Amino acid sequence: MNTFNFFNMFFSNLILIPTAIMCYLPFKNHLKYRFNPLLLCVSGIIILLSAVSSVMTLALDIDGSFSFLILVIIMYFIYSKTLLADFSKSLAIYLWMCALMSIMLNGVYGYDAIVNPSSNSGAYNVESTFIRLTLSFFITAVFWSPLYDHGSNLVDMLTIPKIWIITMPVSVIFIAMNMLIMPTKYSSLYVDDIFATFWGLLIGMFFLIIILTVIFYNIVFEILNAVKYEEKYHILQMKEAQYLSQQNYIETTARVRHDFKHTICLLDSLANSGDIKSIRDYLSNYISNMPENEIRFYCKNNSLNALLNHYMRQCKTEKIQFNCKVSIPDKDISISTIDLCNIIGNLLENAVLACRELSEEERKIDIKILERNMSNLYIVATNSFNGFVKQKNNTYITTRRSGSGIGLKSITSAAETYGGSAEFRNSDNEFYSNITIPFNVSTPIAK
Repeated sequence: MNTFNFFNMFFSNLILIPTAIMCYLPFKNHLKYRFNPLLLCVSGIIILLSAVSSVMTLALDIDGSFSFLILVIIMYFIYSKTLLADFSKSLAIYLWMCALMSIMLNGVYGYDAIVNPSSNSGAYNVESTFIRLTLSFFITAVFWSPLYDHGSNLVDMLTIPKIWIITMPVSVIFIAMNMLIMPTKYSSLYVDDIFATFWGLLIGMFFLIIILTVIFYNIVFEILNAVKYEEKYHILQMKEAQYLSQQNYIETTARVRHDFKHTICLLDSLANSGDIKSIRDYLSNYISNMPENEIRFYCKNNSLNALLNHYMRQCKTEKIQFNCKVSIPDKDISISTIDLCNIIGNLLENAVLACRELSEEERKIDIKILERNMSNLYIVATNSFNGFVKQKNNTYITTRRSGSGIGLKSITSAAETYGGSAEFRNSDNEFYSNITIPFNVSTPIAK
């Protein structure tokens, strides 16, 4: 085994280190371990695997591109095991990084073809290896801030697997195109205008993948912002409904108070005449016509109070027994009002839909929103349902044809964003939801 070839191949494989760094940057809030120690550990694993791969490739006379592909696949499995993220997210980001690095690799081959026109892409030389490593770390430095800031926002906010899956074919196309134009022999690039076409394709693909990424990022955030505004509008609508209901109650009771003097005079007259039966009849009629206040005070959080009143009225209309207990601190808690209302709103919406499929006497929803020792917020919900569930990979999925099936995923994602957890289980006729969110976190953290 040639020592020179070993070191060339070994250092060539180390391009996986900057690739791995770029892959981890968007997942800064979804790592199983701390960022810096994780990068050091993964870099050590890459160095070890590169050494083993180089020895086996040269000893067994294996094609270098094939052995590098095996390394890339192995590194993805290691990478995915260190993340707290869906398979769709991790694979989509990994393929995007591979597509970007494949363009860079072909750029190195293009430079090597200028310096060593009689060589080929399978040959090893110190200069091309050095340029490959230097360029890969330079690209990592350039993309560090966008990936760490904007990339992590995208990973945190976009929780729909189908959208991540849609991006994968684009990355695969870029990788496939770079594999197709990779020059086996550099001399072939000097035929006609192939060299100019080669560089034109590389530059075009580089800018195209950047432009597509920026467009994707902006479209996703426009959609997410629209959803967020819709959620705020929905909360405002519930507050308005609560206000109008309260206003109607005030106006009705004002009329009753206005007539109260006449009522007292009438009762006094009936009492003086000893007409007890008429007094009882009048009081019975008076009580039955007293307005009922439909607004309940669950907590001092106006948005949450409006949300709970909205579902309380809905349950009353649909003859669902609704029991609610809320005990949360008066001061601000770590979770935002929007996220808290989204979690509870999704829970209650699912519960109401489940109860609709039962007879009126079986319909029941219990929800408790409690804090314990100012350390955790607990949301515990129980609702009756028909006992029919669907599960995929130990995850509940919707049983309704028109349902999106993302309600429970949204709850889980929101809880995990604040370092919490969400658990769901069921018995024969009841569905249980348990959400825990720590109080000591003011912003989304690594999960």
